[in-house]
Amino acid sequence: MEDAGREFHFSPRPNRAAEINWQPWSEAAFEKAKQTSRPILLSISAVWCHWCHVMDETTYSHPGIIDLINREYVPVRVDNDVRPDINQRYNMGGWPSTAFLTSSGDILTGATYLPPDQMADALSKVASYYRTNQTDIATRVLEARQRASSALARSAAPLDDAMVDSILESAIAAYDPEYGGFGNAPKFPQTDAILLLLEQSQLRSERKLHEMAVHTLAKMASGGTYDHVEGGFFRYSTTQDWSVPHFEKMLEDHSGLISALALAGMDSALDTTTGYLDRILRDPKTGLYAGSQDADEHYYSMDGEERAQTPAPYVDRRVYTSWNAALAIAYLEADRRRDRPALREHAKKLLERLFQVAYRRGEGMSHAEGVGAQLTDQVWSLWAALRAAQAGLGDQWMPAALDLAAHLEERYGDPRSGGYFDHAASGALGRLAEPIKPLAENSVAAMALLELDILAGDPDAPHLAKARRALESVAALPRQYGLMAAAFARALDRTRHAIKVTTKNPGLARAAALAHPYAVIDPAGDQKAVVCVGTICLAPVSTPEGVVEALKEAPSIRA
Repeated sequence: MEDAGREFHFSPRPNRAAEINWQPWSEAAFEKAKQTSRPILLSISAVWCHWCHVMDETTYSHPGIIDLINREYVPVRVDNDVRPDINQRYNMGGWPSTAFLTSSGDILTGATYLPPDQMADALSKVASYYRTNQTDIATRVLEARQRASSALARSAAPLDDAMVDSILESAIAAYDPEYGGFGNAPKFPQTDAILLLLEQSQLRSERKLHEMAVHTLAKMASGGTYDHVEGGFFRYSTTQDWSVPHFEKMLEDHSGLISALALAGMDSALDTTTGYLDRILRDPKTGLYAGSQDADEHYYSMDGEERAQTPAPYVDRRVYTSWNAALAIAYLEADRRRDRPALREHAKKLLERLFQVAYRRGEGMSHAEGVGAQLTDQVWSLWAALRAAQAGLGDQWMPAALDLAAHLEERYGDPRSGGYFDHAASGALGRLAEPIKPLAENSVAAMALLELDILAGDPDAPHLAKARRALESVAALPRQYGLMAAAFARALDRTRHAIKVTTKNPGLARAAALAHPYAVIDPAGDQKAVVCVGTICLAPVSTPEGVVEALKEAPSIRA
């Protein structure tokens, strides 16, 4: 019980959840389940998750349930943020996820939050079924594995440029003209969809798309989804009008929001949001950012004076590599587009420290302290290294990017079909043995590889080819994802409109970034700027107006 309290995070309020004999996801837990012929109870929780805390305080504190779990199950507890690969395969539709598994890790059934009476009923029924129906279970498991094995092949498709229009149309169709955002309730930020609107507005000269994005951000920032005392966005709204949020604040969400605010030119919201991150989540000693701040409805209902006298909600100080890398990208974008030198310095310190503690040449990036690597860490860190190189933060970043790209291909790549698997672990337990190519991470990989290709300048364009294969490997998925495939659309469109601006002049680099959302800046040049498409370059220009005109002319020279 004492060990469980140290290894696992439970609700900060009084509870007895640590009295359950929780085990980590491990070979020992699976072996125990096999030796005892018990099913596995998998609980996927999160530090910031309100209903996870409620389940700790109620269901997992009920004496009868504690006894039933310890007697009939092998209980395994996993943190969603620490193990996104497990969450990807076992999430039952939200957090907490409550999954009942065979001793080999196949899913029997599951749910999200279960109050004590429903949990007691489920525990008894599943345990009884597991003891008496092994033949039926074996048949169901085999069928499920066969379906899973064919899913990977079904995710691939040829690339079609029209997919960008289709995904954009899905975002427009889902747009809420009254309150902004997409759909009804619950309403999430959908930052990739916002960024898609902003980027396409520039590329197509369609002001209406820009207005949709700005209206969405303005409604979020002026409503209940924003903390008007301390700054920062809450994770999502339970209502269509952004008035009733879930109060956790996630570093993961803020990187996309900051990029969108910078691209939209919304300086006030940009500054209060980054101010929150830098005051609350940033470690001033290391420059790294914490993963999240807990939800606390009572605290966030207070005014500033009341909050000053009340302990703030718990901050998860664990540093997640991918989230920090994504934030560095957003901060560098904010500096380039909105002239925020303090954010540039924070990004510089963040990346230097992050690569110091998480990067090993030839071995890629770790996910968090003491936690193995994931695809998300490699692709976001690759992109962040490239953005650091473009920002002129040092000569070390291009070699690091090339090394990460090689590691990505070697350890995560599918040599037969292209694209990248979400983890590179061998001898994986349970459904982790099922290969998955996630749409979002393959889209990020494609955007990063495309920028690497432009900066590396190899005429054979090997990284562009890998970027396209990554997108092809998941190109069947956008049909079912709709606007949720916005990251894919952003990546695919970049393969059509890639453009390079070579300059050491910060003013000209800023002009390029403001004029073209896909401009890749090569700081190897001089105080003039040269705009290139592929191997064809225009004449050097020396003024911001000249950069804008060259970028307008560039599409006409595309080979």
